[in-house]
Amino acid sequence: MSKSVRFIVIRHGESEWNQRGILQGQLDSPTSARGLRQIDALLGALASYSFSAVISSPSQRALTTAQAIAQFHGSPLHLDPRLHEQHLGDFQALTPAQIRERNPAVADALLAGDVAAVPPGGESVLEAANRLHQALLDQDASANASICVVTHGNTLAGLLWLLQGADFRAPFTRFSPHNCSFSVLHRQAHALRIENWGQATHLLNGNLL
Repeated sequence: MSKSVRFIVIRHGESEWNQRGILQGQLDSPTSARGLRQIDALLGALASYSFSAVISSPSQRALTTAQAIAQFHGSPLHLDPRLHEQHLGDFQALTPAQIRERNPAVADALLAGDVAAVPPGGESVLEAANRLHQALLDQDASANASICVVTHGNTLAGLLWLLQGADFRAPFTRFSPHNCSFSVLHRQAHALRIENWGQATHLLNGNLL
């Protein structure tokens, strides 16, 4: 019988650029004060879980969240660059208004949720989702293990879109997760399925959404 592995997949706590509406891509900015409060709320929501490992994107904003979870649960922490955010190329460090000025067609497609839109010098959400998908399929774990995964908004939204049928008529932004929300995925054999996604009730108090 094939091993079943559960993944708790989290979008990192809010960063300062998230707060200011600046597109980060694979650049970085510090976790905001609200992001730190989101992480505290997330730790409470995950208190009943036990993780064999915490896997994180190398970005500092993801690592801040992952380190808190690993310390809280006493779990080993590993980095995997395949968990990085979508590379936004020339759009990184710009606001949505600025990218519309520079390249209206591609900017409008990306912001409307076109999973195949490629920013100049970057990658599509579909490409980012596929590398996250492969990273989860590659994780070596014992039967019935639970692994915590800390990644990013567009990359996770793309994966959820992929697992929900990969309908190119549907925008990936339908699945955009809140900072410090989590989704539960199961891997059986060489397939992933969604148990639930976008869990954020722990963020309802304290203006954390």
